[in-house]
Amino acid sequence: MHPELATRRRVLRASYQRYLEADRQWRAALREVRLWFPGSDGALHAAMGNPGSRVRHLYETRMRALARLEVARQKLGTARRRFAERQRTVELRMISVSLAD
Repeated sequence: MHPELATRRRVLRASYQRYLEADRQWRAALREVRLWFPGSDGALHAAMGNPGSRVRHLYETRMRALARLEVARQKLGTARRRFAERQRTVELRMISVSLAD
């Protein structure tokens, strides 16, 4: 695999693992909230708490990880398109050189 693509794939994999960990921690915190407030089966908007609360911090960490994952996915797609375009250019040059001979 091309080094640039390999780097982008590693970044995507690391971003995905960070997101999974952040999501796991956030879901665990929500389970704890449900233990404290068992009647709140619906949306847990109140569970977010103040800006400094643990649940809010975990939620924001999860959302940042999700945003980074999306950016990493887009960058990998861009790198793939660039690589494919370079490959087509090289192939066209090879064909034009062989036809010129």
